[in-house]
Parts: sequence; C-alpha cells; structure tokens
Amino acid sequence: MAEQAQTYNGYCVKCKEKRDFEGTVEVSKTGMNMAKGKCPVCGTTVNRILGKAKV
Repeated sequence: MAEQAQTYNGYCVKCKEKRDFEGTVEVSKTGMNMAKGKCPVCGTTVNRILGKAKV
C-alpha cells in the first residue's frame, strides 16, 4: 500500500528532535498505518504511527 511521498512530522531518535520528513505510508506487522522515511539531517529512519489500517 505504498503511496506517493508526503511530508510528515516525526521524532528522530538520533537527533532527539521533531523533524519534517518525506515518507510513504506502509502497514506494519501489527496492522497499523505508519509513515516511514529518512531524517533530512542525519539520515536515520523515522517512523510515525498514523492509526489503525482499514481492512
């Protein structure tokens, strides 16, 4: 269910700050929608949980 990249705001664990990142929506193993992308400063993977996936 990967869609086009959009801008999301998430917490970068390495930078210890909230950052805006370009990400795509994916469904996790537990069935949650999450935006997944790279931190624009350090390049670490940043995730943001968006809510339950629709079945």
